[in-house]
Amino acid sequence: MTPVHFGTCGTILRTMRAGLLPLLLLLSCAAPPEAAAPSLDSPDAAARSQAIGRLVRAGQACNLALSVTTLDRAARIEAAALEQGGAAARDDILRSMAPPDFGTRQQERDRWCAGQRAEVERMDVLLSSPAGAALLQQAEVARAVRR
Repeated sequence: MTPVHFGTCGTILRTMRAGLLPLLLLLSCAAPPEAAAPSLDSPDAAARSQAIGRLVRAGQACNLALSVTTLDRAARIEAAALEQGGAAARDDILRSMAPPDFGTRQQERDRWCAGQRAEVERMDVLLSSPAGAALLQQAEVARAVRR
């Protein structure tokens, strides 16, 4: 059997494989990208309620003061959203809202809290406003329709 000669294309393919293999190995060892956090501005009510829950928990973990109105409205919006998916979905959503566990890594916790502060404060202002009352009303109407 005669060896097949691929010429320049064969050289290019061998070079690509040689350069690509280490890159693929590095990518396979990299941590998976974190999912984007849900946004307060999301048009999707479920994503918005998840963002509210995440920010309330971040505020509590970072010792940021939240108004009683904000806490009440957030709890009611979250409860309405959690009824929607069943126990497994509820548990997944609640886990996704939890702040990271920093253990004894205080500097990491402080950096994370500093990064959360502006969004937590924005959420506090939003939920304390008439727009927050409207969000709560939407959540409660959706809850009543689902029943």
